[in-house]
Amino acid sequence: MPLPLVPAVPDIPAGYAPVQADLDAWVTTPFSFLASPVAFRGSLTGGQAVSAGGSFAHLDTISEDPYGGWSATATGSQAAFSWLCPAGCSGWYEVTPTSFTGSQTPPQVIAARLVVSGVLWTEGARSEAGSAGTNGCSGWSEVPLLGGVDYVQLFIYSSGAVSVPTSTGQVPTMEIAWVSA
Repeated sequence: MPLPLVPAVPDIPAGYAPVQADLDAWVTTPFSFLASPVAFRGSLTGGQAVSAGGSFAHLDTISEDPYGGWSATATGSQAAFSWLCPAGCSGWYEVTPTSFTGSQTPPQVIAARLVVSGVLWTEGARSEAGSAGTNGCSGWSEVPLLGGVDYVQLFIYSSGAVSVPTSTGQVPTMEIAWVSA
C-alpha cells in the first residue's frame, strides 16, 4: 500500500509577508480540520441505469460535506460525481462504498468499487444475484489522500445492465471519514 503524501512545509523567504490566504492554508484550515475532521456522506436516491460493465454512481443526495468537496460536474481538479479531498487536509481516510442494484436476472455479479483520482483503488465487495430482485454489497478501505489533488468516486460494477433501486435502505452510498494524518 503506498505511503501518504505529506504536505510541503511552508517556505517563507526573508522580507516576505504572508497574506490571509497563506495563513488560512498553513494554520486555519489544518486546525479547523483537526477540530472538525472531514466527513462526507452521499447517496443515490433518484435511481440510475447501470450499463453492463458498470457506471459511476451519480450521488444525488449529499447529507454531509462540511468542506464542500462534492461536485456533480467535472472541474479543473476533479471528475464529475466525485469528492475532492480539501486542500491542507491530506491524510488517511476510511471510505465505505455500498452498491445496490435492482431488477437483476441471475446469475449477475455486482460490486462496490472505489476509484481514486481516476484509478481503481479497490473492490470493496462482490455479490452474485442468486434470485431475481435487489442485490447489494459493501466494503471499506483506508486510502491515503493528498488534499486539493486526490478525488474519490463510487463505481457500481455490474455484469449486466441493471437499474438502481430507490427504496429507503437499498440505495448506493459512499461515506468518507478522516482517520489520521
